[in-house]
Amino acid sequence: MDPVRRTPVVVTSALLTLLLTVLIVNLIQPVDAARAERTTAAGASSTSTVSVRRFPKAHHPSKSASSSSATKNQTKQQKPDPAATSAHPVDWLKPSQQVDYPDPAAHPGLSLEVSLQDQRVYVRDGSELLYTMYASTGMDDSTPRGSFRIQNERGDHFYNPREGMGARYYTSFLNHGVFLFHSVPTDSKGGYIKEEADMLGIRPGSHGCIRLTVPDARWIMQSVPTGTPVLVK
Repeated sequence: MDPVRRTPVVVTSALLTLLLTVLIVNLIQPVDAARAERTTAAGASSTSTVSVRRFPKAHHPSKSASSSSATKNQTKQQKPDPAATSAHPVDWLKPSQQVDYPDPAAHPGLSLEVSLQDQRVYVRDGSELLYTMYASTGMDDSTPRGSFRIQNERGDHFYNPREGMGARYYTSFLNHGVFLFHSVPTDSKGGYIKEEADMLGIRPGSHGCIRLTVPDARWIMQSVPTGTPVLVK
C-alpha cells in the first residue's frame, strides 16, 4: 500500500476517537449534575423532614404550661373554702372540750379570762391554759370589761319575766347577781331556747351576762370558789 495514502486514514481515525471522547464526556457531565441535584434535593428534603419531626417537640413547653396551669388550679382548689371553716352551732348540751374539768384544789392560781373577741372563756392557772369554753357575751358591748371576782350569788336556776327568759347554773361575778356566768337561756317552762343557744361561741347574744354550755355553767357554779379572779377583755 502507498504510504502517502495511509496517513489521512490514521488522522481521520484519531479525529473520530477525539470526537467520540468529547461526546461521551459531554453526556456524562449532565448525568452527574442531575445526580448532584437529586442528592442536594434529597438532603434538603431530609433536612425538612427532620425539621417537621422536631416541630411537635417545640410545642412541649405549651404542654408544660398547661400542666403548670392545671397545677395552679389544683392548688387553688386545695385552698381552704371559707364556708367550710365558718362558725357553726356547737353542742351546748355537752362540755366544750372532751377532757376533764380542772380541779380548783390542784390549781391555786385558778382564774377565768373572758375574751369578748373570741367569744370564749379561758380557764387558767397563771399563764397555763387549763380549759377553753364556748361563750356568748353581751350585745352592744353590754358585758363590762375589767378585773372582777367570783361572788357568793349562785344557784341552779333563775327566770327574768321582763326579758322573758332565764337560765340554769348561774354564778355572779359583778354587782351581786346582776352580771352572771350561766347556761344558754331557758324559757318560762325551763326549756332551752335553741335560737339563743345556737349563738354560743359565734357571736354576742346576751344582755351582759356570759352564756355557756350547760355542763360548763354547772362546773363553774359547783366548783369555782368565791373570790376566783375574773378578767373580761
